Amino acid sequence: MNLTTRINLILGVTFLFGLAIVGVNAFLLTRDNALQQVTDQAELIMQQALAVRSYTVNEVRPLLNQIGDGQFHPQTVPAYSATQTANLVRKERPNFSYKEAVFNPTNPRDKATAIEEKIIDRFIADPELTRLVATQEINGVKSLYISYPIRITNPDCLGCHSTPEKAPAAMRAVYGDDGGFGWKLNQIVGTQMVVVPYTLPAQLARKTFFNFILSLTVIFVILFVVINVTIRKLVLKPVRRITRMADEVSKGNLRDAELKVSGKDEIAEMLIAFNRMRRSVIKIVQMMRRMQVEAKARAKARPKT
Repeated sequence: MNLTTRINLILGVTFLFGLAIVGVNAFLLTRDNALQQVTDQAELIMQQALAVRSYTVNEVRPLLNQIGDGQFHPQTVPAYSATQTANLVRKERPNFSYKEAVFNPTNPRDKATAIEEKIIDRFIADPELTRLVATQEINGVKSLYISYPIRITNPDCLGCHSTPEKAPAAMRAVYGDDGGFGWKLNQIVGTQMVVVPYTLPAQLARKTFFNFILSLTVIFVILFVVINVTIRKLVLKPVRRITRMADEVSKGNLRDAELKVSGKDEIAEMLIAFNRMRRSVIKIVQMMRRMQVEAKARAKARPKT
């Protein structure tokens, strides 16, 4: 196994080991970031719904009530306005859904499911709890949800939800006398929920994770090529030159020019040392040749007996 193969093997093992460590941390980080991103978007929709409810109560309802046409206008109901607005938002963000789930609703579409009833029960059991963020299987799909309690804090709401007799006749004509009554002040009657399929943050996390790993791999490939080219040019090439020169010297070829030296790094120092050693070898060889010539000359000059 040559030096290049060993270096590449070390680089490959180091990259795979580092990729495994970074990959685990990156996956956890991207998952948490994607979950937080989706949660923030769901929270924005929830705050929008709260704003619409407040606007309906303070701005829309007083104006429509002044008409005095004896008709029931659902636009005066904050839950209706918030739900309708959220449905419009859902056209642009189909993964997000909004619902006002109530134990005993006026509008049947707001009837709480069994899972939603459990969430409402949690708010009732802990009156100090004002917000829930959790994952839950909803309609057979693992989902992330944000939930706020619906608490009756405005006495004006009881005009429509205390008893059927006190409710507007026009409203009862639309929804009947069976639902939405018996509510009390400061009572928690339901929950506002923004629900997102858990696949959305999972998809965002996977996309971010794969892009990160791909970028990291591209960077490694570039570094791998740069390191290989650098090693070949700065290390292997001078070493091969020294090897060839040493081989020629070992064969007695002392006529080649010295190795060129450039720079002041360790390779340059090695080339300088090799040239110095080569000069020493040449001197020794030359000295030995002179000694051999002198010995032959003395042998010839010696008188024969």
